[in-house]
Amino acid sequence: PRRSALRPNRPISRSLGDPIPTDDALMITSSGQVFGILCDLFMLHALLLSADAEAVRTLRRVMEDLKIGADAANGSDRALDLLNKRKFDAVVIDCDDTPGAPAVLRHLRTSASNKRAMAFAIINGKTTVRQAFDLGANFVIDKPLTVDRVQRSFRAAHGLMMRERRRYFRNALDSMAQITTSDGRPVRGTLINLSEGGMSLKLNGPVTLNSTVKLRFELPIPGGLVEAKAEVCWLGRDNLAGIRFLHIEQKMQRALEQWIAKKVDSQGPAPRSSPMFINATAKAR
Repeated sequence: PRRSALRPNRPISRSLGDPIPTDDALMITSSGQVFGILCDLFMLHALLLSADAEAVRTLRRVMEDLKIGADAANGSDRALDLLNKRKFDAVVIDCDDTPGAPAVLRHLRTSASNKRAMAFAIINGKTTVRQAFDLGANFVIDKPLTVDRVQRSFRAAHGLMMRERRRYFRNALDSMAQITTSDGRPVRGTLINLSEGGMSLKLNGPVTLNSTVKLRFELPIPGGLVEAKAEVCWLGRDNLAGIRFLHIEQKMQRALEQWIAKKVDSQGPAPRSSPMFINATAKAR
């Protein structure tokens, strides 16, 4: 399925660590859930930067087969804009046939939300394999692209992408949480989704953007109480708020990680990673 079929016209996918501007209209259903979260539950997402239409067609075909959603940018400026606004699991950059593409690959590794994304560099005689790795690529693929070669490289990377995704995976959880503000005021809320890095809540009162708070919520497991020091990192309409965890006691953190890992695994096993790397140019992270 195409990503656009699952979300509204204005994309809202971001990591929970990224503040959402208050004028960025969040689409809320009548039940208070953020419309578009389901897209993040079912698919990995990739950014394609290439001005080569044939290369884009080949990449899209492979990604559709692997159930990876794709956003295509035919220019470096557009790619940089998307990297600054959205969270991607993989970024594919056509280094030699797209002006400014190597700079985008270099920028990727300093991006707040995407520095750990799996990076695929496509080369065509100008950029060397060594140069592509030095720019931050995990995989390098030579042109001309074929479905088989691209598919093998993506299958090899799939397990690593799923592992990293667990840090940002948004899990629907019907539970209550309580925030205590810096001045001791309690604010209760309904937990909408949860990741290892934070959560979103629909609160019954106001909180201050960028303020530090105390947070309590419970996972649906025995001994699932979690207490954390946290930060209000974004605010939306109807008292919707994004919370970034700053500190969680180690035992509670482990319980949270294990619960999320089980939720990810329940979506079905990831494809087995191929032991073969394209031209032996895969680099471990």
